[in-house]
Amino acid sequence: MSVVRYLLGRVANLTAVVLLVTVATWLSFHVLKPEKFRGDERPMLVQLGDYVQRAVLHLDLGRSWSGSTRPVAEIIAARLPADLWLLAGAMVFGLGVGVAGGAVAAAREGTWVARLLEGAAALFLCTPVYVVGLTALLLFGRGIAMVDIGVAIPTEYTPLAEQPGAWLASLVVPWIVLGLPLAAVCLRMMRGEMLGALEHDSLRTAAAKGLRRRRVIGRHATRLAVAPTLTLAGVSIPLVITNLVLVEKVFAVPGMFQNMTQAMGSADFPLLMGMTITVAALVAVGTFVVDVALALVDPTIRTPAAG
Repeated sequence: MSVVRYLLGRVANLTAVVLLVTVATWLSFHVLKPEKFRGDERPMLVQLGDYVQRAVLHLDLGRSWSGSTRPVAEIIAARLPADLWLLAGAMVFGLGVGVAGGAVAAAREGTWVARLLEGAAALFLCTPVYVVGLTALLLFGRGIAMVDIGVAIPTEYTPLAEQPGAWLASLVVPWIVLGLPLAAVCLRMMRGEMLGALEHDSLRTAAAKGLRRRRVIGRHATRLAVAPTLTLAGVSIPLVITNLVLVEKVFAVPGMFQNMTQAMGSADFPLLMGMTITVAALVAVGTFVVDVALALVDPTIRTPAAG
C-alpha cells in the first residue's frame, strides 16, 4: 500500500504542476499581449477559470487563430502520435544504453573499453543533437549520402498505419540521436554510483568471502546504482523534450512542434497554449513512468510514503 500511496501522491503532485504551468502561461500571454484578448470583457480570473475548465474537463483548447481556424485539440491530436513514438523510443534507448554502458565502464574501470565509453559519453553530452542528426544524414542519408555502406537513413517519415517496416526504419536513427545525450548522462551516473557501491562495506565483505566479482557487480552493485540513475533520467525528461523539437526538424518527423515557428510568428495564442499544456503533460507522464520504475527498483521509497 505504501507504494500505491507514493504513486498516487506523485500523480497528484504532477497534476498540480500541469495546472500551474497552464495558469502561469495563460496569465503571461494575457499580461504581455492584452490587446489580443480585448474581445472578451469578462474579468481576467473568470476567463482563466473558464479556459481551465474547458481544457481539463472537455479537452477544449479553443481554435487556432491561423487561417484554418481548426480546433487546437484536433491539430495536436493529429501530430502527437509521432512525438510520443519518438520520445518513448529515445527514452528506452537512452536508459538502456546508459545503464548498460555505465555498468561495463565500472566493471572494467581503467581499461580501454571504459575509456572509450567515457569518451563517447562526454562527446555526445556536449554535441547538440541537431549536429549529430545532420552529420548522420549527410553521411548516410538516402539520396544525399556521402558514404555508401549499403544501408541509407530514410529522410522522410512514414506513418505506422501505412507501412510498419518503413515506419520503424524512419525512426531508428532519430531514436538514437535523441537518446544519446540521455544515454551519456545515465552512463556517467551509473558508472559513478557503481564505483561507489563497490567500495561499500557489504560488497567488499562479499568479495572477501570469495563471491565472484561478476556476481558482486551484476547482482548487488548494479541494483544499488540503478535507482539514482533512474532519478536522474526523470529530471532529464524536459531536456529530452527540448531536444525532441530539434530532432523533429532535422528528420522531418511530422510532430506537433512543426507548427511552433509559425504559431510564434503569428502570435497564435490558442495553439501555443495547447503546445505548452501538452509538453507539461508529456513531462508529467514521463516523470510518472520513471517514478513507477523507481518504486519497483528501490523499496526504500516506501519509508517516506508510509510516514
